[in-house]
Amino acid sequence: MKKLRNILCIAFFAMFIFAISASFIFNEPISVLASERRKAAQFPEFSAEKVIDKSFFDGIEDYLTDQFPLRDKFREIKAAVQLKIFNQKDNNGTYFVDGHISEMEETLSKSSVENAAKKINAIYEKYLRNKNNRVFYSVIPDKNYFLAEKNGYPSYDYHKMTEILNNNIENMEYIDIFDCLTIDDYYKTDSHWKQENLSAVVEKLGEKMGFDAIEMSEYTPENLGDFSGVYSSRLALGFDPDKLICMRNEATDSAVVYNVETQKEHIGVYDTEKMKKNDKYDVFFSGAVPIITAENPLNPDGKELVIFRDSFGSSLSPLLLGSYGKITLVDTRYISSQIIGNFVDFENCDVLFIYNTQLLNQSSMLK
Repeated sequence: MKKLRNILCIAFFAMFIFAISASFIFNEPISVLASERRKAAQFPEFSAEKVIDKSFFDGIEDYLTDQFPLRDKFREIKAAVQLKIFNQKDNNGTYFVDGHISEMEETLSKSSVENAAKKINAIYEKYLRNKNNRVFYSVIPDKNYFLAEKNGYPSYDYHKMTEILNNNIENMEYIDIFDCLTIDDYYKTDSHWKQENLSAVVEKLGEKMGFDAIEMSEYTPENLGDFSGVYSSRLALGFDPDKLICMRNEATDSAVVYNVETQKEHIGVYDTEKMKKNDKYDVFFSGAVPIITAENPLNPDGKELVIFRDSFGSSLSPLLLGSYGKITLVDTRYISSQIIGNFVDFENCDVLFIYNTQLLNQSSMLK
């Protein structure tokens, strides 16, 4: 009986190895790892140089790892074992509590926050001093502000962060929006906030900046489909996707949008073709671009708003467009602040700096 069990074990193992090998031989290599939102490694090109410097063998290893059959299922099993059996608090730096996935962050970088303030001040001095501008700044809390401390996860001091900014940023008014948000205003699988939940934020900005906020009831929500955010792929537990909803009105749909980098113009602030891409959040104002403008044909004589922003600003900005004649979005992660004056006219416009706490804690990304 023992001999038979050994034979069966060897036979099953051999069949498993054969099946795995056959899948590599007969299956077409996948090009994209959809659950991880990245391209899959392909079989490397052979050359004597690559063999000598070992990059060919590194490429083989990456190829076998990415093309491994049932890769997603094995990642899910690994995550379940770590989190549910061994009771580890995170997987790949992410954790799951209160129906949300978030990223572990524990150390507040005072120098990084001070550096962010320094860069904001430098932009003011170079482009805004002695001009007829009203200038504001605001901070968007990340999900840990609502989740981490109360659930026993490490978190940095958000009050200290805003205190550093308030003590260092000059010549502009701070708009506190922390109390305008709850954890339910964020996607469950991603770091970003939901556009359809930003009414309190827009009202607060309008109150402080002096514009008439457009009420959410004047927009038509459109469900663009499933959205599995970046945290879902990292946690790897097969989490149900969010729904990506954009808020439409005549201003958002008729806006004349111009991408300074590509020098292309189109109508409407929502690029729904991005729903076919890996990062569907790029639907909002085409995602991460250095400078993009939107002119509101319904308010041609309205004032201009210039927003220095990160990705959160992409979904916020359409909700402000109806209150202005033109909005210009500037992302200094992708363009040097030293040359933005070549593309942006700062005369007689409102200016808003709005960044999320994670970026402020890693401000070296700002140029």
